[in-house]
Amino acid sequence: MLKMGAGASTRSDFSMRRVVFLTLLGAAVGGANAQAQPSPSVLDAAKEIVGGWELSNADHDRRCTVTFSTDTAPGGFKLALDQGCAAVFPMFKDVAIWSIVPNGPLRLLDAKGNATLEMSEVESGIFEGERRGEGLYFMQPQGAATIPVRTPEQMFGDWNFLREIDKPLCALTLSRAAGGDYKLTVKPGCDAAIANFALSTWRLEGDQLVLTGRGGSWRFVESDTNIWERIPPSTNPLLMLKP
Repeated sequence: MLKMGAGASTRSDFSMRRVVFLTLLGAAVGGANAQAQPSPSVLDAAKEIVGGWELSNADHDRRCTVTFSTDTAPGGFKLALDQGCAAVFPMFKDVAIWSIVPNGPLRLLDAKGNATLEMSEVESGIFEGERRGEGLYFMQPQGAATIPVRTPEQMFGDWNFLREIDKPLCALTLSRAAGGDYKLTVKPGCDAAIANFALSTWRLEGDQLVLTGRGGSWRFVESDTNIWERIPPSTNPLLMLKP
């Protein structure tokens, strides 16, 4: 009977271990790849977000563009921030990927999977999120706001405050009389919550209308032609409408 030498036996054992190792490695890689693939429902939700979005703070005086894709990455999908984002929002400079849950939150994540910002869709095409100590952030499709910036001349005249269309709270006049800021007059019979704020002047700052009174300032942005909404948005919105 032919006996196998010790060297041959060692080589055989090594080859067997190598086969087992490669088999296990292949299974592990295959499992990881399978795990990385998003479910059909997640992918469908992600496809609704693909493209450029404007990310802004509550005052809408800081903004930058985020472009979402459905190219997969560990922990989510790839995204791209425009070159100015790091300067405008330094806290988002490490954002590298994003994820979404069907009918749930959208998250901006760093490369390690830590959530930098979590946002929820508060109305169709508008997402809102909050960072503790920094306030609210908003996101809407890039180019969604196509209303041109207004001039003071376009704002002069009578307006109504309302919370629901056709249910005015009171009337006001944005006057031509100016002494620094323009004069604002609230007409008699105004809702107490507004009357007590004692609004007296107004001005335009870029695409925002700023009303100022004894109680501070309110800011509005034009959400539709001659319909302005107080920002940040809330569950109890205040609108201004030009009759």
